[in-house]
Amino acid sequence: MASDTVESVVNILSTLATACIFLSMVPGVWKAHKKRDITGINFYPLAMMYAQSMGWVTYSLADDSFFPVGAVNCLGAVLGAVFSGVCIRHDKNSRVRYISFFLFVIAITIGLILYRFLSTQDDDDIAKVLGYFADVLAIIMFGAPLMLLGEVVKTKNSAVIAAPMAVSGAVNGVLWSIYGILQTNYYVLVPNAIGGLLCFVQVFLIVIFPRKNVDDRASKLLEAGSVSDAALV
Repeated sequence: MASDTVESVVNILSTLATACIFLSMVPGVWKAHKKRDITGINFYPLAMMYAQSMGWVTYSLADDSFFPVGAVNCLGAVLGAVFSGVCIRHDKNSRVRYISFFLFVIAITIGLILYRFLSTQDDDDIAKVLGYFADVLAIIMFGAPLMLLGEVVKTKNSAVIAAPMAVSGAVNGVLWSIYGILQTNYYVLVPNAIGGLLCFVQVFLIVIFPRKNVDDRASKLLEAGSVSDAALV
């Protein structure tokens, strides 16, 4: 009974923490939308928010874990798409590159959905494959901001790291790791443990290199960055 209670509490807290990750970017993106200027916002983690969320939603349909894994990631998929759209709309210089990347991401998610519903394998095998993909997509999302790690250290400015997403991601990683342990679900445990660690690194950088006003150099770094450069960090 006690273990069931602990699992339920962790389940609820994990779900809320995930929602906080997705919602943490709303104020910043909304402000950028009103100003029609996305300086200081990194497009790629937002696009990967959509991708990893769709990966988990698809996985949950095969693993019979739509609640809570799939349900909360539906929010992430919607917000990730909206946030990406805002970046595409207001950054004319990088619009073509952003659109191309997002279309690539959409193609991946469509492929995962088709695999889920058209594969002749049983659900357990399908869930394993989808779990691997969801793991990779989640790690890329959490690791993408660190592709500019060298520049953050060099300039001693963490302006290119989204603090709300980093903090909520660190808490989220801890809670989902605990949930994965309780459920003995390594598809949930592994990416969240790695993702949480990556977020803690970001939080550490934010603390030792306080955010300064984003200058032209930081803006160019954001425009030049790409998830492919991160190499899964």
